[in-house]
Amino acid sequence: MESGPEIKILDQAERQFREDAGVVLGQRVDRMASLSRTLLDVTDPDQADAMWLAARRLRAALELFRPVLSKPQLAGTRDEVRQISRVVGRRRDIDSMIRTFEGITAEMDPGGEQGLGLLIEVLREDQAESNRNLAQLSNGRRLQALRLRVEDLTGGQLVGHGPDEVIELRVPEQVPPSVVKIVRRRLSRLRSSVPAALEPDAVREQQRMRVAAERLRYSLDLTAEALGTQASTASRAAAGLQQVLGGMRDCDIAVPMARERIREFEAADVRAITERARGTRDLDPVLVQAAPNRMLYRGPQLAIVHLEASRTILFERFRRLWLEQSRQGVWVALETALDNG
Repeated sequence: MESGPEIKILDQAERQFREDAGVVLGQRVDRMASLSRTLLDVTDPDQADAMWLAARRLRAALELFRPVLSKPQLAGTRDEVRQISRVVGRRRDIDSMIRTFEGITAEMDPGGEQGLGLLIEVLREDQAESNRNLAQLSNGRRLQALRLRVEDLTGGQLVGHGPDEVIELRVPEQVPPSVVKIVRRRLSRLRSSVPAALEPDAVREQQRMRVAAERLRYSLDLTAEALGTQASTASRAAAGLQQVLGGMRDCDIAVPMARERIREFEAADVRAITERARGTRDLDPVLVQAAPNRMLYRGPQLAIVHLEASRTILFERFRRLWLEQSRQGVWVALETALDNG
């Protein structure tokens, strides 16, 4: 006699964790749907940043609840959220650069702002192109399809909320050992960034540490209730690292834009001077002094000085913050709590 399909009996803790997954993922998807309604409004630069963070939080929740999610649909759902995060992240970076350069322009003496104005115009064109890409990803039908994907993952209907409804975010009161392992891996990845990331010019290592801090923070945001006070303390510490390392990254992406603009001014001036000097044996210095873009260099050059000085200050803050957190035993205490959990 053939046996029927095996039926898995869930214990109470696992049933509760599965229910928590439906609530948390529903809240995350609803948050993205709410933000998408005003995402294309470039007059509010915080919209893209909020949407980007919401997508990153949804990715973190998918990873955390992976033990109770349907495996066949998980990869496709994560890829969809990753794609949204990448496209929104591009808009977010452009918005950040525009805000940075506009702030520097406002502080500049008359005569130095013209070159930065041209740079901002280029970024506005990039912003418009980014919005065209975003319009295809953030429309209501696509996010509704994402919601259906997530419902398939959880095996049930997500808990929905109205767009203007104030809700209390759900966090699990208990987590299975597999989730504790995920948090432990996140902590290990963060700590492995040191000491390399504590070097001033270790840009790649610092940005890897930023991602590690973000992933640990979002994992702890969902597990602190179950893991205890050490997890809550570590979540706040990871948020501090994420913020300061994020500020350093904003400087890192803006400096190359200013340098590229200077190179464009230089190339245009070389072409103009060469054309004007055609037929002469030697280059007349007067032609160089009359270079067409001579008034445009100052703004981008001072912007680079501003950004590199800001990054240096942020790096020193980051280094002090990490050393203070380590001295206070934040990460050792979290590791101990995870081992005892």
